[in-house]
Amino acid sequence: MIDLTIAVADGATVYVPIPCRCTLAKMVAVFQSSDVAANDTIKAYRDSTEVNAVTAVTEAGLVPEVGVPDSTHGQLIFDPESATAANQVIKLISGSENGSAAAIVTLSLDESAYVKQAASEA
Repeated sequence: MIDLTIAVADGATVYVPIPCRCTLAKMVAVFQSSDVAANDTIKAYRDSTEVNAVTAVTEAGLVPEVGVPDSTHGQLIFDPESATAANQVIKLISGSENGSAAAIVTLSLDESAYVKQAASEA
């Protein structure tokens, strides 16, 4: 497991280069304000496909909030050598309704990612 820690400003879109072929195993955010609105979010994407989301549960902020992997796309693979540039980065978008979604985000990457492939496709 590889952990990357990123600072994300409220309303920001941040592109995080990945160091290896991996999946996003876990995302944890600490909103950096005591003025967090319930439902403020930090979302992780591969290109335009959401793979994980942290939603503020408490309005107090300053506590770890654990992300929830997308049930369909949570295991998408990121690859720094992909021919598709958007698959080489994790895109983080923070959004606030009326609080502050600035956060410190830790991305836990599982570098044992693989694709199941039938022998006939190899």
